[in-house]
Amino acid sequence: MGLSVALPPVSGSAARLPQEPQDLKKKYAELQKRAAKLSKEYRGELVTLEETKKAAERAAADAARTDREYDAARADIARLASTAYMTGRLDIVPMISSAEPGTAVHDAAVVEHISRNNGRRLQALQALNAKAAESQATAAKKLDAVKKEIEDLEGQRSRVKKLLAKYKPEVTRTQAPAGRPDGVSGSKSPIAGNSMTARMRTALLAIDGNFGPFPSIGCSRPGDPQDHGSGRACDFMESTGGQMPSASAQAHGDRVAQYVIDNASRLGIKYVIWKQRIYDMRSSGGWRQMEDRGSVTQNHYDHVHVSVL
Repeated sequence: MGLSVALPPVSGSAARLPQEPQDLKKKYAELQKRAAKLSKEYRGELVTLEETKKAAERAAADAARTDREYDAARADIARLASTAYMTGRLDIVPMISSAEPGTAVHDAAVVEHISRNNGRRLQALQALNAKAAESQATAAKKLDAVKKEIEDLEGQRSRVKKLLAKYKPEVTRTQAPAGRPDGVSGSKSPIAGNSMTARMRTALLAIDGNFGPFPSIGCSRPGDPQDHGSGRACDFMESTGGQMPSASAQAHGDRVAQYVIDNASRLGIKYVIWKQRIYDMRSSGGWRQMEDRGSVTQNHYDHVHVSVL
């Protein structure tokens, strides 16, 4: 039996991959353009979309890496085992004449090893083939998720346009006029980074007034490229030190998050994140699960994140 029959298909074969890698790259490039346009129109930080895009990029990179591993393993087995499979014997002379002596001896030993362990080697290659197919399918699935997220946001254009017209952009002031400080005074809770837009200040006082005191509230982060850096976000902590909040503190966070959602239109809320979920007022609504970021704090289990328009 020929080696081409014995081995799994080559990389990119329709029998193995749901979509060609180039097709996925082209599709992703088109979606990137639509995503960039949405980000500009919707005042940036489309968190769910950005996370979904990153997940798609990671999946595509994993698929490409697995494909390379598969192709390398298949080529190596084909090269070293061809004599054994095609003729039933080990023809070492051509190998010695065409390679360095040390390499030739090593390759001859490998050929003998492969010929004695044909079944096991092919099983390992089949497993790698299956892994490559799975990785490619995951990449395609993640890309479809990006497409759905973009379509959902695009479908909200009319409503979001009215929302953004109602809430004009605001900036923090380094030298605020008299009576208009860019921070908060009179809050129940200690505040870290007490600098924010007027809209964020109004939201903070409303939330803190109804649910404070919190262990702390973290707002401005100089250098942050997103809403914390522009004074449009605050984190309402339910625990400190990166610890998972108690059951009562989690229930408290649930009430805080629901209050923000219920009063989003009045307060000019952009989105709220809590317990690895996001509720974006610019989407079609409802909580969306987020990617795992790796810790209690990064996954927003210990604080309710609130961003305003």
